[in-house]
Amino acid sequence: MSTTTSTSPNSRNSLLRLSVIGGLIIGLLHIIIQLGIVFSLIGGTPLTSILQYIASGIMGEAAYAGGFTTALLGLIFELVMTIIIAGIFVFSADRISLLRNNAIVGSLLYGFGVFVVMNFIVLPLSAAPALPPPAMWLLIEMILEHLLLIGLPLGILVQRKANK
Repeated sequence: MSTTTSTSPNSRNSLLRLSVIGGLIIGLLHIIIQLGIVFSLIGGTPLTSILQYIASGIMGEAAYAGGFTTALLGLIFELVMTIIIAGIFVFSADRISLLRNNAIVGSLLYGFGVFVVMNFIVLPLSAAPALPPPAMWLLIEMILEHLLLIGLPLGILVQRKANK
């Protein structure tokens, strides 16, 4: 006997819509706060180079020769990744009542899981050039950013959907 139930087409469309909205929200938060403020303004790296680094995950070093075009491609990749990240959480919360009933705690744990997966699995397996380990303050900031700007907004969205 399966512990999951089939989801109706209307419910799937609602979940897909919530995934896209959640992904765009966390993507924009990540771009503005993490990439724009922390890495660009505080860290001194031009935002174009940061977005090219994201594109280099697929293109390798060639991403840095593409100028604005590959920076735009990096922006698109970032938003696609955040929509996928949101989708995994939204669809999981729809299927797992424990996660739905404890959306905030679950979302904070999910944010930490996203940090671990992105930094220890996705980045090392991508074509992006390796970066030196971050300073301790930046590592702490990156973890908190994943908890509060990726996990928490998704938990709030799922909780609001569950309360409707």
